[in-house]
Amino acid sequence: MKHLLLLLAITFTLFAQNPKSFAALGDVIYDDVETFEKLKSLPSMQAFSGAINQYIADTHQAKEIGFLVDAKDKSIDAKTYLAKLRKLSVAHDTIMEKSTKHFKEALSDEDGETINAMIAYGVIDTEDYDKELINYYEEFHEDQNLSSLNALYLKYLSTLVKEKPTALTEAQREELENEANIKRMRAKKQAKDAAFSKSVKEEQNREKKKVLDEQKKALGIK
Repeated sequence: MKHLLLLLAITFTLFAQNPKSFAALGDVIYDDVETFEKLKSLPSMQAFSGAINQYIADTHQAKEIGFLVDAKDKSIDAKTYLAKLRKLSVAHDTIMEKSTKHFKEALSDEDGETINAMIAYGVIDTEDYDKELINYYEEFHEDQNLSSLNALYLKYLSTLVKEKPTALTEAQREELENEANIKRMRAKKQAKDAAFSKSVKEEQNREKKKVLDEQKKALGIK
């Protein structure tokens, strides 16, 4: 019965986002799993997909251990969990370094797919490469999907308006207005999508609680 209670407690805890133990280190590791899942689908990252798959598998294992540490399971040593997190932290940083390397190569190779995706996924901070990205956008945005650079270029054009009002061509002024309209439309869509996702998540949580309650009832646990 003790093991069943522990199992139920762990199952319920797994509904939480991340383990609380060593969260300062663990959150970064766990929160980027979804991003890395997307990264491995890029053609430019195929050679590194094996390392990403291993990282994802290791994070799932570590997360289960982390929840046991949270539950104060005496069979699990917190130091062992911390050691796993430190190892995963090194793997995490390696993936980020590889991603940055491929991003720089994409700028040289005119690989808009990789550039757009890595910025959209939040792997690359546009402020670190603002000049290169603005130049790239101006040269290729008509031929490549560079939607993740829209905000950066809009900010750049806004700066030109303030600093050099006469520096903008009529086409650039029109583009600036279009970008502003697009940004407002996207903000509305994101808000709508967020509301829908929230309602779906709430429904999923209700279903999970219902299943857990039924399990407890079946086991005679109040």
